[in-house]
Amino acid sequence: MNGVIMKKIFVYIVALSLGFTNVSAVEAKRLPKVNCPNVLKLTTDAGWADNDVRMADVIAFRESHCNPLAHNKTDPVTVAGVKGSLGLFQINLFWISKTSAYPKGFLQTVLKRNLVPTDLFVPEINVAAAEAIIEYNRGNGGCGWQAWNGC
Repeated sequence: MNGVIMKKIFVYIVALSLGFTNVSAVEAKRLPKVNCPNVLKLTTDAGWADNDVRMADVIAFRESHCNPLAHNKTDPVTVAGVKGSLGLFQINLFWISKTSAYPKGFLQTVLKRNLVPTDLFVPEINVAAAEAIIEYNRGNGGCGWQAWNGC
């Protein structure tokens, strides 16, 4: 298949996944651009609000180019010999570090699971971690996306 046909098929699939059931070619052109179909599906399946799904797509593209195995080793926090930020949303290892407020680690406490740094490469865990960070920020009066400079 040529690129134009593939693009039309992709747009139609995205439209269906967003709940548009009867999309014409003209309507499809007006749909928002999707950078990370994998993030769109994961966040939609997890029940995220539409505006957060759209923001997640933008942030994940900027942070990891939709790559669940992205690893920025320049971020300073080290946990269990691993340094940096990991996965789709580039979750900084600070969020699984043991602190006085969260002796097991923030994400371990909120997600009620043991986590090691490489768990953040698992897309579903990375999305759940991002959601927990967003909710934490909102609970403290933020827009939810401060950790990614998304406000």
